[in-house]
Parts: sequence; C-alpha cells; structure tokens
Amino acid sequence: MRFRSLTHLSLLASVAVWTASVLAGAQQQVPSGRAAWPCGGRLDPSYFRVAEGTGGQLLLLAPDEIGQSAPLLTAFTNHPQTIFRLAGSVTPGLHDFQIPIDPSVESVVFSISVQCLDAAYVLQPSGALAGGDGVTDLNTFRAERMVMVHHPQPGIWTVRVAGRGVAGVIVQAQSPLGIANIEFAPVQTQTFTALPTFGAENVLRMRVGSGVGQLRASLVSGVDVPLGTLPLSPGDTEGTYLSRFTPSAGGFRVKIVGTHQGFPVQRMYAPLFTPRS
Repeated sequence: MRFRSLTHLSLLASVAVWTASVLAGAQQQVPSGRAAWPCGGRLDPSYFRVAEGTGGQLLLLAPDEIGQSAPLLTAFTNHPQTIFRLAGSVTPGLHDFQIPIDPSVESVVFSISVQCLDAAYVLQPSGALAGGDGVTDLNTFRAERMVMVHHPQPGIWTVRVAGRGVAGVIVQAQSPLGIANIEFAPVQTQTFTALPTFGAENVLRMRVGSGVGQLRASLVSGVDVPLGTLPLSPGDTEGTYLSRFTPSAGGFRVKIVGTHQGFPVQRMYAPLFTPRS
C-alpha cells in the first residue's frame, strides 16, 4: 500500500504544523539542505487528527515559512470542492495518483505535503508537466509543493510524488458539482446529526450538485482504500440522496463518482468521519 495510517506512530510536536485550507503549486523540485526540519522533525498526532477530522489542510511549514502561507490559505478557501484526498505515512519510492478533472472544474489546486519530499510533479492528461499560462507554481517551501491551474483540460491528471514520512495529497476545485450537508441518523431514531453511530445501522443523507450522471457513492478510508458501496435512493428534496450502512470503528470518507459531459467525475467529502459509540 502506498500510504499507511498514522494510528501507531508515536509523534511529538516540535515543528509548526497548521490545519487549514491552502493554495497552489509545485513540481519537479528537490529540496536542499534537509536537516532537522522536516525530516528530523517529530509531529504531534493531534494536528493530524484535527486536519483529517475537519477536512482542513495538513501544512508542514517551518516557522520561517509561515509568513509566506497567506496566499495558500486564500486559494484553498476559494476551491471548496474536494476531488481527491488522502493522508498518512508514505513509503519510499515513486507514487502516482490519478485525478479525474471534469469540464465543470473552473480552477483546481493540487497540494502535496511530504515530510521528506524528494520530488513532486503534476502532469496533464497528455503526460506533460503542468505549466504555462493559467498555472501558478509555488515551490519555495521545504515540504510543500502546490500547483493551481485555471481552466484545466478535462481528463485524467497525475500527481507523482517521491519521498517518505508523514504526507498528504489533496486536490480541490472551483466547481458547481460537489457533496454537501452530510448527516447521519440511527435507523430507529431518524434524528440526524453530524456523526454516525457505531454498531448500528445508520441512514446517511447528503446533497449532490446537479449535473452528475450515473451517480455512485462509496466509503473510503483516509488513504483512499475502498470500504464499501453506498446504494443511493432519492431524498425528499431535489439533489438529496439517502443510503443505509453500518459503520465500523475506523474513520471513513464519503466519495462519489459519475460522469459529466462524457468525462469521469469524482468528489470526496473532505472530513474523515469517526463513528461515535
């Protein structure tokens, strides 16, 4: 598996890690002067849990880099729809992640965070590196590589990463298509709340933007491992869908796929849900 969970890592806060939304670019950058930070740093697992639980961004920023982070935060705020997200501990070597970009995407941000980053690339559907007009490339951070693309070409883009340690790959977009208002209720109560109940059958209710054909939904882990399908039925209002499932003890995300104008569509709901007992 390309990414591992951080559940069993023993970590300690000695570096600056922020959980928030972030902007733009990077590729083919080899960091220089890796010393105590980031490879020698030890991260507090509470930062990781908060970032995943809220759907915020895990930013591996050194103290002298925090002053440069404002454009990153602004850009991710302006790209609210999550296309792809995973976070954990990456194993050494080169890893590719396939990202479907559909025609509804007006702008997209590729965010790559790796504790010991060796290289990061964002590749267009043609296989060429993202670049030129409409591409903003930020590559000044030691452990962050980010690319923002305006009016990206529809098709399958690739994020290519090499490194090791704590890591996250997040792709967010400006798009009218997305998931919103996910709620859960034990079947016997039908009282909807923000978290599912462990050990009981739950009703999941969510809203999906119009324009997604052949809509399908599923549960995935924090490292995008499939956990099960979510059969959908229409809700009481337009764009609302219901599904029933029994959550396990581990965290999960909700993912939808479908088509739009003949191209694949993928969206995730950014927060990693942990069932309550």
